[in-house]
Amino acid sequence: MPSVTNRKKPKGTNRKIDKAKHAEVEQKEQDTKDEKFSFDQEIVIGLRRIDDEPKQEAKNKKKRNKVLKEENNQKRTNQKTKSNNREKKQPNRELENKDIIIKSKYMQNYEETEDNNENIEYKSKNTKRNNSKNNKQKTSNSRSTNAKLTKKQQAQKKRKKRIIKVIKCFTLIGIIIAGIVYALLSPIFNIKNINVSGNTKISSETIISLSGLNIEQNIFNFRTSYITDNIKQNAYIDNVEIHRKLPDEIEIMVQERVATYMLTLGNAYVYINNQGYILEITATKGDFPLIVGYETQEEQIQEGNRLNTDDLEKLNDVLRIMEAASSVGGNITSLVTQIDISDKSNYILTLEKEKKKIYLGDTTNLSAKMLWINELLKTEKNNEGAIYLNIDLNTERPYFREKV
Repeated sequence: MPSVTNRKKPKGTNRKIDKAKHAEVEQKEQDTKDEKFSFDQEIVIGLRRIDDEPKQEAKNKKKRNKVLKEENNQKRTNQKTKSNNREKKQPNRELENKDIIIKSKYMQNYEETEDNNENIEYKSKNTKRNNSKNNKQKTSNSRSTNAKLTKKQQAQKKRKKRIIKVIKCFTLIGIIIAGIVYALLSPIFNIKNINVSGNTKISSETIISLSGLNIEQNIFNFRTSYITDNIKQNAYIDNVEIHRKLPDEIEIMVQERVATYMLTLGNAYVYINNQGYILEITATKGDFPLIVGYETQEEQIQEGNRLNTDDLEKLNDVLRIMEAASSVGGNITSLVTQIDISDKSNYILTLEKEKKKIYLGDTTNLSAKMLWINELLKTEKNNEGAIYLNIDLNTERPYFREKV
């Protein structure tokens, strides 16, 4: 038999093996105990149940990490595809970027203008407020200063203000006087032309001579009232207006009276108008109806004067008679050559061409009387005599009496 050599093993190695075996044995015993007793199946009084929460949390973390990795991978792939598309669409993006830049600049300018406007409004409001505050402060300061001033100082201030006002008034008066002197002495304002308008009876030369105005006279060196009074010395002139047309022209506008009737004064004739103004005394007989039987004294009959009040009332009746004759028609007004006004209750009309006299009576029923006159003039056309209308037309009939 072969000889068996008993080699001695080192002590350290044997110890390690023994520990390993011992550990395996303990693990097996523990597993058998676990199989025999489980906390899930058994209920132990006084002990808490041990859950598997730590294991589940670990599993959930692993799942989350996987999901995050997948999401990151998808993001990378999407970024790669986007970058490729950007490289393809770079020219269009450049245009879009330019438009965006222009729009942004426009919006910036618009916003700047709006901001500027808001700043201006804000500044204006602030200035107004500041001005009002300054005014209030000034007034308050003035009041405070006035309150602080003594009575003597206040009186001195008032005197100074009065002196300043007086000085201003004198300066204004001096300026006005200097302007008047310049206007009176300057040859620029000398009269070169005098124009007269509205005159038919009186000539322009007589009106200019009555006015007293002269060529090369200063245009301001007369009173218009004085000139109008001078021109109105002529009885035919009813109204006068004078206008200065700077620098060197005068315009005289005249309104004349018109003669409508005449009176007799000895061998002369006196022309009057409807208002009873005596316009002219002349030796020539005018083509007007002659009024006889007036009461105005001869001394009062002068050019420019008027008849007395009784004659003016009778003249008013004559005007009513002639107006009624013209309203009825016919040619009575043109046929009347003389009117006797001596008796207000019986006016007498003379028609020389028809060789007739009309005793009209008073001024009642004038329209009816004029109709009777027209009718009797037709029926008694070639007969000389008188028509009597000085009766009561309600009870009597007018009649014609032929001259014997």
